[in-house]
Parts: sequence; structure tokens; C-alpha cells
Amino acid sequence: MKYISLILLFAIALLFAACDGRDRLHKTPQEILHETELLDSFSENITFIPNGYAEKVTDTIFNNGYRIHIKMYSDMENHVSITSGKDTTNYRNFNLDIKVIKKGVTLLDSTFNKQSEKIVEKFSINLETYYLRDFWITEDNEAYENVPSIYFEFYSPKTKESSIIEIVSLEENTLFFTH
Repeated sequence: MKYISLILLFAIALLFAACDGRDRLHKTPQEILHETELLDSFSENITFIPNGYAEKVTDTIFNNGYRIHIKMYSDMENHVSITSGKDTTNYRNFNLDIKVIKKGVTLLDSTFNKQSEKIVEKFSINLETYYLRDFWITEDNEAYENVPSIYFEFYSPKTKESSIIEIVSLEENTLFFTH
């Protein structure tokens, strides 16, 4: 009995000595957490849309003397965050540099974004959860024939709603409308 308890004690000591973590000695803590799937339990996934800097430039010349130059570029400092569980998606805001020229005379030369005073003053829209998603130019305004209109869309990924703002640059002033 004496030898059996001694052998049992030796087997238990050998068992504990074999499980001392030598197999993890040359692994980084991140590799160990990834192996045991513990890394996913306390980390979050953060995504930016667009991933980096983005830019869209258009230069449109109309046959009635209007020339519209628009540069839309991502604002790397400001974004709208949407959180779903452990995933956070950040939608970057965009800025629009708009220049409207008619027969060599500049009618409008401004930068617009959701914090622009001209937009905040004119409309009672809370754009806090919105980002500037797109713009387009048309010449089909029924109230002002042969005058191009610039539309830009603010989109809320949280509520899935859009707000469209129209700019009409006339020779005497610039008009803003919402749709």
C-alpha cells in the first residue's frame, strides 16, 4: 500500500509537470487568445465606409452658358456611427465644393456639408445621424427653365431615410429647396 500511494503521488506530480504551459512559451498572447477564441469575446469590429479617402469630381458645361464644377471628398475627421452588437460601422461625412459660373461670372463658390450654416439656417432638418451620400446635376427644374439645379442627398443609415436638398443658382441669388 505504501508503494501504491508513492506511485500514485509520483503519477500526479508527473501529470502536473506535463501541463505547465511549455507549448505556449513561444506564442504571443494574441495567438493564445485567438486559439482559445477568447479574443472575439471582448473585442469589437470597427468599420469605416469608405475605408479611406474618396473623391469625386465633375465639371459640367451647359449650352446656356452655365458651367458647374463640383468636388465631393470624404471628411476624414467626421462620421456617423452605427453600433449593432459588437460591430460599429462609421459612415464618413463628405464635403462638396461647388462653383457655378455663368458666362464668366461666378454665381456661387461655396463648400457644403451637413454642418454648413446655409443648410442649418434654411432647413429644420436634424442632420446629426445623416451623412452626405451623393449629388447630381439636372436642368429639368420646372420653375426655372434652362437653369441647372444641383441636388445633394443626406442619408441616415440608422433610420434609412433620405433628405434631398436642391440648389438653384440664379444671377441675382442662390435658392435652396428641400424635397
